[in-house]
Amino acid sequence: MAGTAVLGRLNWARATVAAVMEETPRVRTLVLDIDGWTGHRAGQHLDVRLTAEDGYRAERAYSIATAPGEAPAITVERLDDGEVSPYLTEVVQPGDAFDVRGPIGGYFIWEPEPGGPILLVGGGSGIVPLRAMLRHRRRSRSDISARLLSRPAHRKT
Repeated sequence: MAGTAVLGRLNWARATVAAVMEETPRVRTLVLDIDGWTGHRAGQHLDVRLTAEDGYRAERAYSIATAPGEAPAITVERLDDGEVSPYLTEVVQPGDAFDVRGPIGGYFIWEPEPGGPILLVGGGSGIVPLRAMLRHRRRSRSDISARLLSRPAHRKT
């Protein structure tokens, strides 16, 4: 039965953008409504697949930005030379749809049961799964001590 659940997560599903939040001029969070969504764990990711009118496809992985029990969302930083991020950060609007696969990953997750304290270190867009873990900590009302050390993404001058 567990193998069936894993295989189901690796199938492509249709995701509709339910909401868009502008985080910074280069970063957006997209809240998704995913067909057949059964939940995720803090620290997992989704593969996003975009298909152009001519059939060309591009896939990228994005960390899930929300805690378990919340609607899945991805936070995307626009890369100027990217194929996928400019579309997700500048074009996509609520109601638009694309394909996703996941949730994926089980090695970089956090659950309150093992205890703590926890120290999270990340920077730039790498902070997304760490924020999901902190949201999960808050939603689970965990009293485990947690610290986040972050550094902004390097900016070219």
